[in-house]
Amino acid sequence: DRIIWVDIEDDYSATLIRLQPDILVHSAWIGVGANDRESFKLQAENIIFFIELLEIARQAKVKKILFLGSQSEYGLINGRVSETKYPQANSAYGAVKLACLELLKVFATLNKIDWIWLRVFSLFGEKEGNNWLIPTIVNKMLTEDQMDLTLGEQNYAYMYIKDFADTICKVINMSVPSGVYNISASETITLKALVMKIRDIINPGFKLNFGSIAYRDNQSMYIEGDTEKLYSVIGKQNQTDFNVALQQTLMSYLNQS
Repeated sequence: DRIIWVDIEDDYSATLIRLQPDILVHSAWIGVGANDRESFKLQAENIIFFIELLEIARQAKVKKILFLGSQSEYGLINGRVSETKYPQANSAYGAVKLACLELLKVFATLNKIDWIWLRVFSLFGEKEGNNWLIPTIVNKMLTEDQMDLTLGEQNYAYMYIKDFADTICKVINMSVPSGVYNISASETITLKALVMKIRDIINPGFKLNFGSIAYRDNQSMYIEGDTEKLYSVIGKQNQTDFNVALQQTLMSYLNQS
């Protein structure tokens, strides 16, 4: 009874303006898949939609806008990166995210609206799209007997989706100064170690052909967000033990199969 679903196919803008929400959380995006991230034409559609949302926010007298940005805004990353790093997007996806950030800054200043831009790093958890890494690996292990991979030396900080949601809720409900904030797990794991953990749970006899695929050009080998800025405002967040979170995630996929 606390949720009102608004169908975007209807006159959603008039409905949202009438409801006059205090906070707008923008997490919708077209073209997040790997094959769509280099299409400037497709990515640019997100700017049009964002401008529509900003106009709704203005008319509805929204007090705070929370936008989910991306680590891709930084471009090539090889280490633990803080918000002080100058963004150098190297994809259409990252470039359009940055364009929306500049639009938000100016709009929020002119309309005296608080704004929070969360640069999201790697996430995982239940109900992830089938085209992402962990569901893809699980499906392979359930239907085939081997898989070709890179050496798997990449270190990524994977944040469990429930921890991510808890952090978002804190940002929504607390007074957070306008600005850009990283949101990331605090520990990294190599892709090789991750894949082996999945193999040991899903199909211990599955053959992993590490080194059969070359790294792509400009492959980021270490991706982690420095979250000190965010946690200095909202407080340090307890994160679910990675092995526990992975086990829960994998069990959810097995129960669906």
